[in-house]
Amino acid sequence: MNLLVVDIGGTNIRYLEIFKGKKNKIKKEKILSTTKFNTLLNEVISNCLNPIDNLVISAAGPKSNNSIKMTNQKFKIDSQIIKKRFNLKNCFLLNDLEAAGYILQKVSRDNKKIIKKGKKTNSTKALITPGTGLGLSFVIDNKIVIPSEIGNSKILISDIIKKNKKFSYTNFLKIEDFLSGPGLSKIYKSFYKKNISSSEVVFQGLNNSPKALRAIEVFLEILAKFLAEISLIYVPGNGIFLSGSLMRSLKKFIDNNKFEDIFLKQVNKTHRKLLESIEINFIDKEHLSIHGCIEYFNLTQKDLG
Repeated sequence: MNLLVVDIGGTNIRYLEIFKGKKNKIKKEKILSTTKFNTLLNEVISNCLNPIDNLVISAAGPKSNNSIKMTNQKFKIDSQIIKKRFNLKNCFLLNDLEAAGYILQKVSRDNKKIIKKGKKTNSTKALITPGTGLGLSFVIDNKIVIPSEIGNSKILISDIIKKNKKFSYTNFLKIEDFLSGPGLSKIYKSFYKKNISSSEVVFQGLNNSPKALRAIEVFLEILAKFLAEISLIYVPGNGIFLSGSLMRSLKKFIDNNKFEDIFLKQVNKTHRKLLESIEINFIDKEHLSIHGCIEYFNLTQKDLG
């Protein structure tokens, strides 16, 4: 098996080569432009230690047939064009959260932390990743993964803005304008009229800055409410899973009891029992999309066999 897996995010591209079951280290490059991406893909494939027969790409954007138009970049990825250009046996294209969903069942207990306890009521899971944008996929029976573009929806927007006069529709048009790395920066700027990165907000929070702690607290409050709404839409009876580098940086700020209280109070008494049964987990494992691409490829080859 000569396989290359590539994960294209809103900011970085990561890739991993596998030859006869042996894996190289995951490498990372920054995406600067459309030209940079096309050149980089050529370089990655050309520099692989062995000729590549199979390629699996995950990308941050909605998938339509064989292509993905990047949400936070100005280019389009077409698996059939890439397959023909590089004379590949297979070229598969997945949404990034779709790819990550395929590895969810193999995340070990050591890489999971329970934020809120629950009990299994069905075989469905929700995977949510606030990053450059906000991604969500729905996993059924650990076999079927359904991606979504929930980050670009207006869910909760009106309610949040009505309750906090610091926020406006000018800066917060969709839910990922709150629940993402750039969203955390926007929350901070709305309060204090200062532009700083999400990593700087987290850094200041770790140093007990009251301003940063307030911005983080509001972010986590919105996240808890969002998870409650998602629970009503998808009913993930086998758990909600939070992942990504932003969530890993914020895990120290999560007060489990407070988070659960906000989560449960978002709904009326009729649906409280439903939310009480849903477990919320934090995943500490990195590169879920990369590993999910490998799992997806193995499943397709198994099916072909």
